[in-house]
Amino acid sequence: MLPNEKNGEGFTMVELVIVFTIILIGAALVAVGPGFVSADRISSTSRELFSDLQWIRHAAMTQGPDSGAPQLRGFAVRFESEKRYRLFRFNDNNSNFIYDGPAEELPLVSGEATARIRDVPSPLELKIKSGGTLVAPSNRVLIFDHLGIPRAASLGFQQMSIAIQNPNTPEVREKCLTISFNRIREGQWNDGKCSE
Repeated sequence: MLPNEKNGEGFTMVELVIVFTIILIGAALVAVGPGFVSADRISSTSRELFSDLQWIRHAAMTQGPDSGAPQLRGFAVRFESEKRYRLFRFNDNNSNFIYDGPAEELPLVSGEATARIRDVPSPLELKIKSGGTLVAPSNRVLIFDHLGIPRAASLGFQQMSIAIQNPNTPEVREKCLTISFNRIREGQWNDGKCSE
């Protein structure tokens, strides 16, 4: 219907363009769907974790003991659960060269009250590779020593693969991070391994 100037019935061209624009935007949102949003959230969370790991590895290699952390063994991350991880300095209080729990966690920077906590946005989850499967982290600790080498709670050498996934959209591929002796890399989780 074109506008009828005599009685004001019908639609103007501007009104038709606005209606079609709204319909097109709605159709685009439906076409993109939750998979696109989920993939973007997974990528964003993976980049944040990658950045945090790179930062604590660098800090472990460039910062030494101080009055607040006289027995500093390195910088670390503790994966509390599928939904949260904590960044901290590892101060070996009893000098036994073993991470003995949260009592040995100090803030990353002097003046901060507590270790930094990162929450994974819902409904995403962090999983750690154990054998050929992904499992919940359950307070798994990753420590970078003064040479930037990844270590376990016992300070033995450690390599780790971490996957970020959305359990509600299994069709969206998981992102992953692999921590090895000389680097941290980001990739796609594929057939039980992290591929670049």
